[in-house]
Amino acid sequence: MAKEFWLEIIEARKRDDTGNGGDDRYGEIVTERRTKEQTKTKKPPLYKCILLNDDYTPMEFVVEILKVVFHKQHAEATRIMLHVHQNGMGVAGVFPYEIAETKVRTVDELARQSEFPLKCVMEKA
Repeated sequence: MAKEFWLEIIEARKRDDTGNGGDDRYGEIVTERRTKEQTKTKKPPLYKCILLNDDYTPMEFVVEILKVVFHKQHAEATRIMLHVHQNGMGVAGVFPYEIAETKVRTVDELARQSEFPLKCVMEKA
């Protein structure tokens, strides 16, 4: 019974496709697929802010810079400062370009105002 029902529907659609008073949308062949373009936004490239060691800037000042400018906790700021002292340089943080640039300028300005030669540079991560 169900098979006969479907055969009747198929026959009715065939009659409609031939122009015998039916809806024109049946029997069309789809030749292209409609897809929505999805754009993926890229994450911005990251840059490392690197503190350079010198023989004149006090360790306490470097720790305060790390706490104030880079928002580090005291223990982590001390660890980074010791790394800079022992290895000549150390990464204070990794940021998108504009943020890294701002932090480097802030460190340089604070060091200059305090009359210390502390330098901070940035390089691509």
